Amino acid sequence: MPAPCALFILGHAGTGKSALTTLFIQQQLEQQHTWCVLDKDTVGEYWTGPFLEACGQDPNDRDSPFFKETIRDLQYKSTLLIGKEQLALGLNVVFPGPWSRELATGALFSAQALGLPENTRLYHVWLDLPHPVRKARIIHRGDPRDQWKLANWDDYINSLKKPAAVEQGKIPVLDASTSREALLEALQDLLAITTPNHA
Repeated sequence: MPAPCALFILGHAGTGKSALTTLFIQQQLEQQHTWCVLDKDTVGEYWTGPFLEACGQDPNDRDSPFFKETIRDLQYKSTLLIGKEQLALGLNVVFPGPWSRELATGALFSAQALGLPENTRLYHVWLDLPHPVRKARIIHRGDPRDQWKLANWDDYINSLKKPAAVEQGKIPVLDASTSREALLEALQDLLAITTPNHA
């Protein structure tokens, strides 16, 4: 049985990570390939709001120092733990999300550092989109968890940087404004690579 794949669809908020994941899974199912989707927002959403509220915080907060220091890693580590089980069973997994800390430390390029099975093949793409388009998408989706971003848009945008791995060309960058066909073809081409990008 071939080693399972872990595909990380990366990018800042509003770049279309979830939408591309859905399109990709639909395509894979049509080709009779089975994948598991593990979105850290979905994995942690049931308990994150109540956790914040119990700590006297805004249940929709996803941007404060309190959230980033207390809850953020719990969401990501829970997602990886579930992913480990799926990959150990031989299932391929898509992980949409920013994964910013794991990118910064280089952990995202090591199955061992992520706590995933050692034979996991790791793949990564970064979705890029102009800021005005991203803002329009974020407004359109109407998620209360985006309130701080929209209320402090200039500060939020100015705080964002492309990860070094993206700037250095270690991760392919996809123009998220291109056609769905082009995006899916780019993912297919990526997964056709026989030697994935490992640290």
